[in-house]
Amino acid sequence: MITTILDIDRSLFLMINNGWASPFNNILFASLTLLGSNYVIIPIVGIMIYLYDRENYRKNFILILSSLLLGGIVIHMLKEMIDRPRPLSDMAGLIKEGKVHINVIFEPLRLASFPSGHSQTIFTVVTILSYLYRRYIIVLFFIASLSAISRVYIGVHYPLDVLAGGAIGVLVSIIMVYIQGYRGNELKSEIH
Repeated sequence: MITTILDIDRSLFLMINNGWASPFNNILFASLTLLGSNYVIIPIVGIMIYLYDRENYRKNFILILSSLLLGGIVIHMLKEMIDRPRPLSDMAGLIKEGKVHINVIFEPLRLASFPSGHSQTIFTVVTILSYLYRRYIIVLFFIASLSAISRVYIGVHYPLDVLAGGAIGVLVSIIMVYIQGYRGNELKSEIH
């Protein structure tokens, strides 16, 4: 059963990574993948919350940072325990034989594929933003999904890696929202 799941995962990877390859998608997905980086998303979200919701800035920004920290710890622990090779390492033999080509954008990563830290990061942020600013939930999750798919497109993760990373981001965010005492009816940070 696991072998079948991993074979489907590899097939989906190749379908997205090879099948969607185009100069336009190279630019689009390279840009979207950067949103999953803490160095990019934290300043963007920090500035956005400060400009549009100054009253709740500190509380909301601390919620995002603490959720990212907890999610990052979970991701790191799972990467160490599972140690799944990234597509370039996993399919190295097929690449060498010329049976498979992997479209790689940015640095060619080879170690610790599961789960995706970038996917966890973007889904952590959008889950909290969706909780705080509910009218933007569809747009936020659409952007997060594209950012997660970008990790497959640029050749560094399998689809299961990004699904797991995204699920961890959502779960950790929900837990942190409740730990820090946020309640749906009490939120006053909805942007009008």
